[in-house]
Amino acid sequence: MNDNVRRRREDDEKLIPGWGLAADWQIIVLGLIVVAAVLGSTLVWPALFGGDDSTVEGVLPDLDTSSEEVIEDSDAESVSPVTTTTQTETTVAPDVEVDLTPDVAAAVSGFAGITGFANGSIATLEGFVGTTAESVQAENEALAVDGITGIDNRLIVLEQSVLDAANGADAGVSDASVVMNGTSATLRGLVSNDLDAASAIAAAEAVEGVSPPVINELRILQPLVDEAVSGLNVVEGGESVVETDPAASPISRVVTLTGSVGSEEDSAAAEAAARSVEGVTEVVNLLEVVGPTDEDITTELNQLFDLEPIQFRSGSDEILAESLPTLDSAVRILREAAADIRLEVQGYTDTSGGDQANQRLSERRAAAVRDYLVEGGVNADALTSRGFGETTQFGTELADNRRVRFALL
Repeated sequence: MNDNVRRRREDDEKLIPGWGLAADWQIIVLGLIVVAAVLGSTLVWPALFGGDDSTVEGVLPDLDTSSEEVIEDSDAESVSPVTTTTQTETTVAPDVEVDLTPDVAAAVSGFAGITGFANGSIATLEGFVGTTAESVQAENEALAVDGITGIDNRLIVLEQSVLDAANGADAGVSDASVVMNGTSATLRGLVSNDLDAASAIAAAEAVEGVSPPVINELRILQPLVDEAVSGLNVVEGGESVVETDPAASPISRVVTLTGSVGSEEDSAAAEAAARSVEGVTEVVNLLEVVGPTDEDITTELNQLFDLEPIQFRSGSDEILAESLPTLDSAVRILREAAADIRLEVQGYTDTSGGDQANQRLSERRAAAVRDYLVEGGVNADALTSRGFGETTQFGTELADNRRVRFALL
């Protein structure tokens, strides 16, 4: 094969005839050119001129969305219209937040001691209320405000705090209870005396949030015991002191009776009167039994018999029934006397009849009175009897002189 034929065959195998490179090298070079073009279009061009959108925006002027603008390309054979569209964003004004504090404050203004304010749609309640029910009611009033969706309840309920303060005042309050009207309190229960009542009231008024004064409806035992004992009119001097023993469980309320009485019966009656007062748990009886003097007993008996003279059947020592109540009163007087009293029962007659007969009659009548008194319970050793006949006249009338009297020996 000659050279000319060989060269023609090589030219036929080339992709680009006339290119000095052999066919195999042409393929390699062209491949490298294609790769470089691809890399240039994907990496270099965007880095220099931006992407497709930025290229258009960077080259073209701002266009009105409703118009078309023609751009002439010096290299282009024809002119083509280019249309661009810009999206318009609609801006919505934010809602203006309404301050609900005035409405919340007005809603709870009927509750003494409460303040209310709003934080957005949440109502906050602060201050003091008397009871849990009031706290709930205040919540409901605030929730009723248009726009309020929740409650921050910081209210302090006073009822239990007042009750705890009264019970902790060392005043011995039992069955304590508190009635609240807003922040005003009424204290009830049982105490022994005025001092304990004052302590309980002071403790209740010291509770933060309570509106003084605290109304005192405590039941105080001291004046009730005083009234019960003094009403008997048997105790002289002394006191009926009511005190509390808070260490006892349940609380013990002790009445101490002091003073003097005329008899054991009076002492027992005073003690029973103190015990009868509801709430009293114990009575200490320190009453001194001091009976009347012998002179007092003698005077009292004679005054009784002068006022209601002992009546006998005419000419007899038989006591008439109408005089028995007077003799029974004499028995009671003598039973209160000291054990060592010594009295003489003396009988007297009028001047009708003989002297000797009247003497004997007076002796029998005096003895009859003594016997009745002894049978009624008077100590027999305390009494003797003696008749004086008509030796002593007490008045101008015959009846004035028929007497029974007592004399202290």
